[in-house]
Amino acid sequence: MAKQQALVTLLTDFGLQDGYVAAMKGVILTACPRAQIEDISHDIPAHDVLAAALVLEGAAPYFPPDTLHVVVVDPGVGTERRILAGRFAGQAYLWPDNGVISMIAERGPAEELVAVRNTDYLPHRTVPSTFHGRDIFAPLAAHILNGVSISRLGPQPDTYKLFDLPPCRQEEQDIIGQVIYIDRFGNLVTNIPVLAVTQHWGDLDSVAAQCGDKEAGTLHGAYGFVEPGQPLVVFNSSGRVELAVNRGRASDMYQAAVGTEVRLRGK
Repeated sequence: MAKQQALVTLLTDFGLQDGYVAAMKGVILTACPRAQIEDISHDIPAHDVLAAALVLEGAAPYFPPDTLHVVVVDPGVGTERRILAGRFAGQAYLWPDNGVISMIAERGPAEELVAVRNTDYLPHRTVPSTFHGRDIFAPLAAHILNGVSISRLGPQPDTYKLFDLPPCRQEEQDIIGQVIYIDRFGNLVTNIPVLAVTQHWGDLDSVAAQCGDKEAGTLHGAYGFVEPGQPLVVFNSSGRVELAVNRGRASDMYQAAVGTEVRLRGK
């Protein structure tokens, strides 16, 4: 009988300057030599749980069924925050209970969910409180890859942490939201869902944006539909409204940050 796949992804804010990511991989491979480890990203801004949640949403669903996704963006490391394991849409996740699973959970309810408590699957030694990625998450991941059922790791929690993001709102004929993420290209991802726009305006060619107090272009189907250096609005690959500049950085053009107001209106 063929062995179950041992595909695992890592998503952290560790960067690659230090040996933190390599240490996690070493622990996993020592306990599960057949593991196939793929990196989602290690360039999440330090401690930025919301950014990690959005990056996870943009990548994890496209991996094969039964992939294990390990998320260690964990500003509460060493505190009483819980470590959770679960399954969503046929894939497994291991994460700190800090809201980083929010965007995955929005897509559908957990098929399985536990708070890790079973000490049989935790290191039998004193664990430093500063590097749970290596000392707890990686060993747990190896156990799961080796066939340990998530249900054996601990009890089902009554609740778990999800973000309470402010929704976009309507003001007269405008839709008002805010920037929730800035990608490496300087594109501004907002909390305005595409569906809110398509339901509000029949003529999408009439939609224009304002970012803070600056005009931010009109809606187009792709970045290249405007001249280099020109602003535009797009529906991004995650189903949200995004402000961009063709071959430029919208974050610099508008001096925007997470939380900056974005207003859509008809021309």
